[in-house]
Amino acid sequence: MAEKSEVARLRSLAQLDADAVGAYDTALARIPEPLVRERLTSFRADHLRHVQVLNAHIHARGGEPVALRPDLRGAAMKGLTAMSSMMGTEAALVAMLGNEEFSNRAYDLALRFEWGAELRALIERHREDERRHVLWIREAVRTRPWEPARASAREESEAPT
Repeated sequence: MAEKSEVARLRSLAQLDADAVGAYDTALARIPEPLVRERLTSFRADHLRHVQVLNAHIHARGGEPVALRPDLRGAAMKGLTAMSSMMGTEAALVAMLGNEEFSNRAYDLALRFEWGAELRALIERHREDERRHVLWIREAVRTRPWEPARASAREESEAPT
């Protein structure tokens, strides 16, 4: 029974990461700023890697790997991200911040369970990725680093020729 419980917990984490991939796809479809797009693309790749690695462990334990499509929670995440993204980059980042904070809490909770050394190390690495994501997004919302780049581009296009 413990084996099934472990697989269920791994599947839950993998599904959370699959849902995050969908939310990132939605945000990236509406964010034009290269700096933000580059960083969010990198975070999306982390979540995709998490799904792939977790799925390998799920499969090795006889479980059914998670498909790369959102479940009900993921559909809600995508919907909220899509609506927020229509209001601009900052709103999209605020939506992604909520998604990442949820991921952080899920990985924190996962680390409370008993895991073998290999899985614990893996979950800790994934947790550190999640922490890095939330820290960058929080800082980006606070400092709006895309604005100076936008202002410079505007000034260059308005300069007399």
